[in-house]
Amino acid sequence: MRLCLDVFSFDSRIDFQNGYVRVELHCPPKSTLKNVLEKIPSKLFGYQEFGVDLDFIHCRINGIAVLEDLAVKDLVDKFGVLWVVEPLSKRYVKKDLILDLDLAFQRYQGFFYMANFIYSSEREELKKYLLINFIATSYDDEYYGDGFLLYIKWLMGRHPMQIANLLRFISHKENGVFSHIPVANLIFPENPIIDDEIQSLQSQLINSSRCPIHKGEWVFLGKQLDMDYGFQCINKIQIDENAISRCPIFSGSMGKINMKEILIKHNI
Repeated sequence: MRLCLDVFSFDSRIDFQNGYVRVELHCPPKSTLKNVLEKIPSKLFGYQEFGVDLDFIHCRINGIAVLEDLAVKDLVDKFGVLWVVEPLSKRYVKKDLILDLDLAFQRYQGFFYMANFIYSSEREELKKYLLINFIATSYDDEYYGDGFLLYIKWLMGRHPMQIANLLRFISHKENGVFSHIPVANLIFPENPIIDDEIQSLQSQLINSSRCPIHKGEWVFLGKQLDMDYGFQCINKIQIDENAISRCPIFSGSMGKINMKEILIKHNI
């Protein structure tokens, strides 16, 4: 099978702007994306090095995020034989297809300063989620990122006494959880699990904000969110504000949040 690739080329050490390298390859029928990336000649790139992470495949093909070592046949069925291969994020590119996750991590130092209950080992876990931030390209710079929201949900399972603080942090109108847009069709193969997890987080915030505890800071937050965002959360549970509290934060009924499934599906 013959493939024609335009591969993104950039070296943050020496380049001021990116370019593309044209590569033509012949691949056996049972080849995978990893096999294709291994065949790209390093001598065509800066310092005769091709920057790619072969341990955890992540790139963009014809504008769509690919986070798995998929069969070339499946990729050709989706994209044809002409591929534009790019990093998930051009802003954080370090070398060709490799991203500078340490640089992306730095923007969350303010959060870690405020959330000083998070252990240093738990802070490092955020880097495993950061690639998810870059699936969609239409977010503005202020948005926290889908990967960060999933990280918050992971923290909620480890620090149940801090759930209210964590929810408060992602409730901001300008950059919080309600700025999420669906990304299922921006990944190949399509996968709704990220959208489902973030929508459940939206629901959790809405439901907790309707907790009928008088003089609590969460009272009427749900109504304020409705006014700010101009929509009704599709997963929202209607709660009688005169009834005994049934919100998961204050009733003690918060279930365990298990992120194992999403980590497995995305090879994290």
